[in-house]
This record gives sequence, C-alpha cells and structure tokens, in this order.
Amino acid sequence: MTAQRHEGRAAQQLLQAVRLLASDADEQIEYVQHLGVSPDEMALEFDDAFRHVTGVTGMGFLPVEVMELARPIDDQLRRMTSLSEDVWSKGSVRSSSEWQKLRLLASAAGEHIQQLLDM
Repeated sequence: MTAQRHEGRAAQQLLQAVRLLASDADEQIEYVQHLGVSPDEMALEFDDAFRHVTGVTGMGFLPVEVMELARPIDDQLRRMTSLSEDVWSKGSVRSSSEWQKLRLLASAAGEHIQQLLDM
C-alpha cells in the first residue's frame, strides 16, 4: 500500500469515528447495542483512529490540520475518562453535559476534516 493510500485510509477511519461521536445519542446507543459493547467503545475507536493518523501524518499527504481538529475531541475524551462520575453508561450518553460537549466538538471537527480531505 502506498503512503498516500495509507494516510487516506487512516484519515477516513478518523472521520468515521468523529462522525459517530457527533451523532445523536440514540444513534450512538443503537451503534453500541448492535456491537454488544458499552459506550466507551466509541472512545476506543476514536483513540485507535487518532493514534493511527498521528503515526502517518508526517508522510506528507495528510494535512496537519486534521490532527489539530481532532485534538480537542481527544482532550475531551481524556477529560471524560478522568471524571469520578460514570460517563460511560447509556444514560450518560443521553443526558450528560460531557457527551453534549463531545458531540459539539466532533460535529465541528467532522465538517472541517471532510473539507480538508476533499481538497
């Protein structure tokens, strides 16, 4: 696989994970129920994609701005992980202000990442 295809694939995985985090609570819960996992799986999928993109960004085909746009999502997920309250329950996905903030960050980042990838 060429470096350009590798970066493109990594970017698409990141965009997919960001879009999932931007989707509404019902879609997120349906997603994790379909997989038979807990809501933290969405964070793990984002983390995998984010780390993958981090590893390939320097190859020269993927705009560095993609990482800059995704970093606030990563920061929010880290913050959520450090909270004493359980933000990884389905109820929290529906009602937590942390999840609402995450959705806003992911929504904004997803739109901009897509624009960068379309260039």
